[in-house]
Amino acid sequence: MEFVRPLEPILIIDDVKEIRDYLNQILTELGYEDILESSDFSSAKPVIDKKSPNVIFLDVDLPDSDGTDILEFINITYPHAHVVMCSGHNSLENVQNTWELGAKGFIAKPFNAKKVDTVMKRLELIE
Repeated sequence: MEFVRPLEPILIIDDVKEIRDYLNQILTELGYEDILESSDFSSAKPVIDKKSPNVIFLDVDLPDSDGTDILEFINITYPHAHVVMCSGHNSLENVQNTWELGAKGFIAKPFNAKKVDTVMKRLELIE
């Protein structure tokens, strides 16, 4: 019997390559295989259209647009996707704002494998 991975594919949108690589490594070590990456929203849009990711790790600060604007767009256009916001600015106001806009999780940078695992387990409960 094949193991069903309802949270895949996973898309990482972050302009810092090292962060994308690190998050990809963590997710791979947690057993996820279908992981996609984009450095900005304009390159992520066609990936979202084609692959329809179930989980999107989204940096709040991107060079081509604001993460909260992207979050609103994704929630309207792809309501099935679980968006996890990632930011080095983890003020209470920032976290609350992303929750109010429909994020299903928030990870403060720098993150670690335990934080990512916790968020993914929480998303599995939503599925």
